[in-house]
This record gives sequence, structure tokens and C-alpha cells, in this order.
Amino acid sequence: MPKKDPFVSFPQGDIFISKNGKARIVKNKNYESKFNSNIYKLQNYLDNRVVMELQKYVSKDTGAQEKSIRLATDCGSGIVTIGVPYAKYQAYSKRIKKRVGLRGTQPFERMVADKGDSILRSLATYSRRINK
Repeated sequence: MPKKDPFVSFPQGDIFISKNGKARIVKNKNYESKFNSNIYKLQNYLDNRVVMELQKYVSKDTGAQEKSIRLATDCGSGIVTIGVPYAKYQAYSKRIKKRVGLRGTQPFERMVADKGDSILRSLATYSRRINK
């Protein structure tokens, strides 16, 4: 009965070592596509969570800013956009001081300060779930 080569196994592939001491690497062909697919799923999940939380922090007079976040953001791209032309003025103007509840100036920074830890915890939980 022939002995198998001793090897070390990783998710990316296997390393086989022959009797004469030469190493041979065999790549796992499915690993790269699964890895990229999982990264896209995680980015999509993160973008959706940020959009959902950010909607509570933007100014709401007519509701256009709140609704434009969902419409203007391409989930999975890593960029969250508020799709109205006056959003930057309202978010970063030194003239606008009033705040009503959570809504007001600098919505993204305040949202990250308030909800950043819970978003990262939920992302870690989701990551563990899809990488089983």
C-alpha cells in the first residue's frame, strides 16, 4: 500500500511535500470566486445598513433627502450618496444650526458616532454566517 505525500491544507489550496523534499502547490479553483462573492455580499450588506441608518439622520422637510439616499446609492459599490443638490449645503453649512432629534447637520458623522459599533458587530455576525 503506497503512502500518501504529507501535506498542509489551506482554504486557498494544498501544499504537498514529496519524499525527496520538493514542495508542490495545488490551488483551490473555487476559493477565489467564493471569496470575491462573499466580499461583494458583505459590501452590499454594509451599504444597506448604512443607508438604513443614515435615513434617520438627514434633514427632513419634504423627505426628499431621506428617499434619495436609497435611490442614489448603488449598494455594493461602497459609496453612499445623498442624491439631492442641496444636501451638502444642509449637511456642512455653518449657518444651519438647528437640529430636531437625530436630524440635522453632519448626518453621516453623527450616524457613525451613534451606530458605528452596532453596524460593525452586525457585519461581523453576517460575515461569520456566510463564511461557514
